[in-house]
Parts: sequence; structure tokens; C-alpha cells
Amino acid sequence: MLPVFDLQGGAALAASRAASVTGLLSAFGTIVFCVVVAPKAFARMAPEMGAAAQRKLLVLARLSVAASVVGTGLWLVMQAASMADATRLADAFAAVPTVITQTSFGHVVLLQLAALLILAAVLGGRNDARRQRVALGVAGLAVALQSGHSHAFSMVQGPSLLLVCDILHLAAAGAWLGGLLPLLLLVRSASPDAGATAARWFSPLGQGCIAVLIVSAAIQGWSLVASLPGLIGTAYGWLVLVKLALFAVLFGFAWFNRYHFAPALLGEDPESARRVLVRSIFWQTGFAIAIVVAAVVLSELPPAMHLQAQWPFSERLSLSAIQEDADFRREVFLACLALAASVAVLAVALLLRRLRIAALVVLCVTWWFALPHLDLLLVTAYPTSFYHSPTGFAAAGIAEGATLFAQNCVSCHGPNGNGSGPLAKTLSVPPADLTAAHLWMHSDGELFWWIGHGMVTPEGAQVMPGFAAALDDDQLWALIDYIRAHNAGVAQRQTGEWPFPVRAPDFSMRCDGRVLQLSDLRGRFVRLVIGGVPPATAPEDDVLTVVAGLPSGASPGRACVARDETVSRAYAIISGVAPEAMTGIQFLIDGSLWLRAVQKGPASWDDPKALRAEIMMLRAQKLMPSLTAAEPMKMPM
Repeated sequence: MLPVFDLQGGAALAASRAASVTGLLSAFGTIVFCVVVAPKAFARMAPEMGAAAQRKLLVLARLSVAASVVGTGLWLVMQAASMADATRLADAFAAVPTVITQTSFGHVVLLQLAALLILAAVLGGRNDARRQRVALGVAGLAVALQSGHSHAFSMVQGPSLLLVCDILHLAAAGAWLGGLLPLLLLVRSASPDAGATAARWFSPLGQGCIAVLIVSAAIQGWSLVASLPGLIGTAYGWLVLVKLALFAVLFGFAWFNRYHFAPALLGEDPESARRVLVRSIFWQTGFAIAIVVAAVVLSELPPAMHLQAQWPFSERLSLSAIQEDADFRREVFLACLALAASVAVLAVALLLRRLRIAALVVLCVTWWFALPHLDLLLVTAYPTSFYHSPTGFAAAGIAEGATLFAQNCVSCHGPNGNGSGPLAKTLSVPPADLTAAHLWMHSDGELFWWIGHGMVTPEGAQVMPGFAAALDDDQLWALIDYIRAHNAGVAQRQTGEWPFPVRAPDFSMRCDGRVLQLSDLRGRFVRLVIGGVPPATAPEDDVLTVVAGLPSGASPGRACVARDETVSRAYAIISGVAPEAMTGIQFLIDGSLWLRAVQKGPASWDDPKALRAEIMMLRAQKLMPSLTAAEPMKMPM
């Protein structure tokens, strides 16, 4: 199943952005080359030849700046057309002033164009060391401004590690990749001795840039891709893999140039060596342009962390089997121990240079018998296995899911969800018990697939119909929210506690004239009171009292008010209390938005001292989400 490549703005916008960025990096890399590398090569050249080479590099820098100015201008027009939904060129140009003055994109582009024009003026004057250093500073500023168009800039307001990494990544890419064309010009036109000197001095610059690129890319990937499913199951992840492959090719070219082709310039046949090196740098430059284009397309795609990853394989790793069964846990442990021991035996044999064939045979035999035992770590997977609920586990969604459950699921699963519906006895396989604790071992994506596409036996017999044709995605997610909330409520009613950590259903409220979401209150304890009037004072500044289902005419005092009727209904479901018995029930929600406690009896939390003591106890008891329960509750709050 191919992921969706949703280019924001289309291919034409991406092409104009690629022209802008390619010209910018080329200008920066050429100036870096002129300051750091070229003087070493000029010292090996005749004055006339050195002056001619210097003029060529200056022309290249000017052409690169011109290309970036033209590309940035086109990018501005294309972006204005995209923002204004313009279909005519005149409408796109008419939208440009608004984009420049009223969007952060326009502000950054204006600063970039100003920097590029200043850079053009500096390069248009006398070519000396002082002007080159000024040009380097201005070009570096223009490159740093490019990060203002990145995901890092849009995701976090103000400075951040991700933004710093983006700036360093751009600068390193410009210094290395942008330096390939000037290196090509110098090697092609200079003497073999000067060309070898340029290549030798360019090498440490490239090595430093490669190190910066690897570190910054790792941090960016960790933040923007976030997971293995995100890497192999989204368009963003696929393009990251393409970029990594192109980087590996570039690294291979750099290695051969440094250790084989460049040293051959000082050998017996320097002219032949020069032709080989020129061809190598030419192809390396082509791959450099390709990697810049890939990076630009990446910038036009939503990051993998914001996408639902489609899993392409029929199985996935899972610890559920070894967590449930001690015998399975022992079997997997012994298999891993045998595999590790066989690798250690082979390593010792290679180190001692004795019995290597025997150790290799032991390794193969051990792996042949041990690997099948690791099948216990694999479970059936679906394309949606790594989907996460996008609803935020909202109270409105849970209430809607309750209605959908009554309309579509009660006939088989029963009103309580335990599989006792009127049609249950007519089915060859009993319906699943949706009140069992095992529900929490299934991911959101698995439930989404089963409800949407149905369930079949290993023999292929349909045991549950799919509802994708009758319900849209939002309704399927609402149904999943209800199933989880109802399961938690049944456990709370039967045992007085939630077996797994459960998110507090999100809802909107009005506080001091402002409309807030529960998810806006991270970092603070929240006391939710259903249908009652709380005391006028709060025990601590970081504890907020919210009232839902406030009686008509009653004053909430200093408390916030949630007017949505679905709040009481959703919290009744998740606490296992009948809706008509919810008046006066209170909930405590911690700063990470987990439900921590519910008070169904006398309202002792109305006493500030009792409430303070309860909160202190909950803070001392750190919540430790289990491996099986945490995954389904990873929802954007």
C-alpha cells in the first residue's frame, strides 16, 4: 500500500523552491570555497592562471545569487497563488503584497531577498579578502533565514534545538554540496598539482560538514519521523529513506575522490587522472542537486509525526505474548541467549584465528533452531496497525460513540459489551468481550481495522462484519473512544479502580471569560465536579476546579464551567456510574491529563485540607503506564 504524497502547493511550487534553495546553497558553498580552499590552490598556480580561476569562481558566485533571486521570486509568486487559490497569473501577482505583509513566509522571503541583493552588491565590487569575508557573512545569514521556512520554525515558537539543527544542516549542506561546482571548475582548469591541493583542502571541510549533517539529520529524524512505522509507512518517511540513499552515494563519491582519484593527479598520468576526477565530481554534483530537491520536497510534505503510518508488512513486533505467559518469556529469553552466545563464539574464533569454520557452523545451526522461537514476538499486522486516534479522546466523541454502539453493535456484543447480544448464539464464533482487560493490549489501529473491515478466522470465515461502508472514519474513531471508555468504566464499577492508566476525556470550558480546552491545562491538577457547586476557594494555585452540569441559576463561584452536556455523559461512562446518579461525583485529573481518582461518596474534597492531602498523595504516587496500556492512549491532547 503506497502512502499518499500530498505536496502542499503542488509540483510547480516545489520546483520554484528547489531553484531558490539550490542557488542559495551554491552561492554560499562557492564563497566558502573561495575563502577556505581556493587560496591554497592559487598558491600552486601561476599568477595569470590563478587570477583567471578566481574570476571564474566569482562569476559562479554571481550566477548562483542571480539564480537564487529568480527562484525566490518565483517561489513567492507560486506561494501567493497557492494561498489565494489563484488560477490566473494576474491574481497571483495581486496576492503577493498581502503575502509579504501579513504572513511569516512573506516576512522571511523579504529578508532573504534583501540579503541576496546585498550579497550581489558585495560580489559586484572589487574582489579581495575583506569583501569575501563580508560576502560569507551575508550568504550565511541568507542560509540561516531559509530555516524560517522549515517545519522546525512552524512547530515551535522561538529558538529550539530543532531550529538550531535545521540551520546547521543547511549551512553544512551549503558548504559541502555548494562547494562541488567550484571544486569542479578548479580541478578542470588548474594544473594537476593545484587541483590535487584543492581536493586535499576541500576534504577536511567536507568531512566536518558530513559530521554536522549526520548529527543534525539524526536529531531532525528523531523529532519529525518519530518511529519506525513513520519511516516506512508515510510519504515523509519514504522520502527520508531516498535522501539517506542519495547521501550514501554522495559519501561514496567523496571517499573515492579523496583516497583514489585526487591522489592520482600526482601520479604518472595526471591528465587521465584529472578526467576521471572531473567526471566523478560532475556526477557527485548531480546527486547533490537531487538530494537538495529531495530535501525541498520533504519540506513541502507534512512530517511523519503528524501522519497516520500505513504498515506494509503482514506481521509486527509485539511483547504481549511474553508479558502474558511466563513460559513464552523463558522460551524467548533462552533463544536470544543462544543467538548471542553463538555470535560471541564466532567473534572469539575470528579474534584468535582458530576454529573459524567450526564457529561459523555453530552459528548457523544455532540460528536455524533458535530463530523460530522468536516468532512469539510477532503478531498479525494490518495497514492501520500503527494508527493513533486523532480525536484527543474527547467527551463529545465518547458520547457519540455510545450512540453508534447502541445502533450498530448491541445486537451481537450486548448492551454491556460483554458479547451477550441477542444474535450472539447464532454466530459460529462468540462475539468478543469488550469489557475484558485484554482490550487494552490492542492498539487503536487494530481496533480501527477490525471495526472498519471486520474480522475473519484463520480459515477465512467472516465472524464480524466491517462498518467502513456505513460509518466514516470520524465515527469509527468515536466508536473506539466509547469502547475504551466503557471498558474502563466497567472495571471502575467492579473493582473501584481503573486497571490501566486512562486519559481524562477532553472538553471545552469557560474560565474568567476565556474558552479553554482541558488539554490547555497541562501541568495543573484539575478537579472536575459533576452537577454540584464547589466551595469558593481552591486549596492551591495550581489546582483548577471545573463544574459540569451546573444546575440552572447556580453560581460556580471561582470555578470554570463546562456547559457541554456530553461531559457528564462521557465521565459517567468512564466511571461506570449511571448518568442519573452523577450529581456530586468528582474527579481528579493530573497535570499530564490522566484520570487519577474519582469520589463517588460524600464530597470530602470540598474540604480544602482533604483535597490538598489527596493531591499530595497522588503526586507522590508516580503514574507508571504499562507497556500494554500506554500505546492505545497516545492521543494528541
